[in-house]
Amino acid sequence: MNAKQPQLMKMISPRIKKGSTQNLIACLLNLKNQFGASCLKLSTEDAAMSFEQIRFWTELIQGVLPVMVKIGGPNARNDVKQLLSLKIDGLIAPMVESAYGLENFLAAVRDFTTPMQMQRLVKQINIETVTAVKQLDAILAVPEAGLLDEITIGCSDLSQSLKKDRMDAEVQNLVRQAVVRIKAKNIKVSVGGGIAPDTIDAILHDIQPNQFNTRVVTFSVQPGRSYRKAVAETLDFELQMLEHDLKKGFISLDEEKFRARQLRKRLAEFRSV
Repeated sequence: MNAKQPQLMKMISPRIKKGSTQNLIACLLNLKNQFGASCLKLSTEDAAMSFEQIRFWTELIQGVLPVMVKIGGPNARNDVKQLLSLKIDGLIAPMVESAYGLENFLAAVRDFTTPMQMQRLVKQINIETVTAVKQLDAILAVPEAGLLDEITIGCSDLSQSLKKDRMDAEVQNLVRQAVVRIKAKNIKVSVGGGIAPDTIDAILHDIQPNQFNTRVVTFSVQPGRSYRKAVAETLDFELQMLEHDLKKGFISLDEEKFRARQLRKRLAEFRSV
């Protein structure tokens, strides 16, 4: 991938318009080079992206960042089949709540890949409910867990399943314990859900994951480094991405307005500090 990056750099004019494809590429390159962005994360689940939309972004950023796609569920077989033809780098199964859910996900991936493709493809799951946390040891105990490259703790969904605030002490304690248990299995662990500039550094200091992710960008964590600016710039990138997707007809105006309002609120809270 990195071999193609110089060609992309040549494409970027010194006078590029905000919201243009050139500026979107430049933003991602900056997030990668300055803050350690490790992949772009797309989704047919919570973001309800179409395959056409995912194809566009995968082709646009080829050579800039790997592309991971969260499928509609652990056994969303049509998603797996369609997405593998788009030359993505990996798949994420959301809402895995049992060992069977993990086995189902990997069986679906195996059915649509050659052995070499199966080995190359990055495979991740999300643990994002109190049920999943309670079943985590059982999930980690099955042989299929050894095929996972990463597990993400979805903090927003976890807090909602407990009917508590994202920053509640009980939620944070569950996340902290889950991170320790996953690391003990030598599996990379990430945290996501409701990531904001004003809370990210405290979360990383307390939880100590290998990575964290906003809705669309994942970052490798360097211990002791501040990521407040990285998250703020990522939220700005996500606003541009929404605007671009609206112009392309990938999303509706209502969808763009709803998501943009959430992003601007997080940015306003950060900039008012």
